[in-house]
Amino acid sequence: MTLSPQTVSARRQQARRREIVDRLLPVVEARMRELGSYANLRVDDLLPDALLSRSTFYRYFQDKNELLIALAVPVFHDVRAAAIRPWERRTAPTQAELQAELRHTFDLYLPHLPVINALVEASYAAPSVRALYEGGFAEVQQAVAGHITAGQQLGFIRSDVLAHETAGWIVWMAERGMAQLAAGADDAALERLAESLSTLIWRTFYGR
Repeated sequence: MTLSPQTVSARRQQARRREIVDRLLPVVEARMRELGSYANLRVDDLLPDALLSRSTFYRYFQDKNELLIALAVPVFHDVRAAAIRPWERRTAPTQAELQAELRHTFDLYLPHLPVINALVEASYAAPSVRALYEGGFAEVQQAVAGHITAGQQLGFIRSDVLAHETAGWIVWMAERGMAQLAAGADDAALERLAESLSTLIWRTFYGR
């Protein structure tokens, strides 16, 4: 099938936009680590390191928030996949298995913490950013709730655990806990954090 010139042009523009997002992501994350606030981040400060002109940037993004949303899409893809994986099983893990899964999630999540924190900061003023942030973790909450429900039906999760509400506590406690406790932690500290979180979850779900 022959593509129309408009379709070819649109695909080229999408590919170019993805290329620019990939180029800007490490620059934004590095600047966020320096500044600590997305509000203090200026578009003009990003362009030299990303080798982009101002006109090129505004050809693909209306403003800084639109850039943040574009940056967050691939970040959420990786983080979601790691966060959902422990809850896809239909048997009870050992506590050591759960700890290893949580540590794997830490390792994928923490490098992108600057973008996640920027989403949190920008979400108070930008409904589109808030929708992306909350929607991304809603999928994880749904996966945890599904694991609880299936586990209760199969008999390996306590019947007195409220699936949706407990899943919400686990997801949002872990998300903000990683931002507050795991940021900047060394390997030994991260291992202790993964152990403590796995103990909390394991005893809540599977303990007798």
